[in-house]
Amino acid sequence: MPDYPHLAHAPLREALIDIQRADELPVSFAEGLGEIAVGGCRATGEIRRTLPLPVGAVDSASSVASDELFGWRYQSEDASRIIQFRRNGLTYSILRSYTNWEDIKAATQAAWSVYAARSGNLSIQRLAVRYINVLQLPLAAPDLDVYLTAAPRIPAGLPQSLSGFVQRIVVPFADVDAFATITQALEAATPTKLSVILDIDVQKRVDLAGDSHEIGRELDKLREIKNSIFFSSVTNKCLEAYR
Repeated sequence: MPDYPHLAHAPLREALIDIQRADELPVSFAEGLGEIAVGGCRATGEIRRTLPLPVGAVDSASSVASDELFGWRYQSEDASRIIQFRRNGLTYSILRSYTNWEDIKAATQAAWSVYAARSGNLSIQRLAVRYINVLQLPLAAPDLDVYLTAAPRIPAGLPQSLSGFVQRIVVPFADVDAFATITQALEAATPTKLSVILDIDVQKRVDLAGDSHEIGRELDKLREIKNSIFFSSVTNKCLEAYR
């Protein structure tokens, strides 16, 4: 395992783990979710989805889009942690006060145990780990290449400055049968800083029982890919502010 540098002040906006079922539960599963608490988080609202119009709908009654209950959202008292229980799985997010990987993995698995106890027999078809970072760079940075290893390029002959960019690539990792979507984008600048989003979303299709011990091991593999992408995407100069 590579020895990545420790960042005392990681530039993290949100970290999340997502677990998706192989099938979708009925509406009745979601109807009682608002009455429970999950991992110290209380229910704060329904998750609903709009249903597609029936094929060939032409009359006014049938052409009105309808929605249905799809799950519930839970939030910690300080709003730093959010959990979604959906009919097709769950998402566990940390928005502030992130500590370490073992914390978010254990919290997600504890929430999954609650979910599985209510849903009965289930299988998992997809796992995902996503970390959204916001890198604060000097407004007067002479060249983004000083901070980013894959900064956007402006064609020669054009003004060599930019006011925005979005760059998205998808990279397969065949050795673990996973892929990562890597997005870099420029947010609005402050009077002194440029904010560059580095969004790393790593996911894998699986075929696992809901109580399998392999879930944690597979999540660890996705986390390692996430780390390799992050530290491959930034320079040592960029990391100086976060050590």
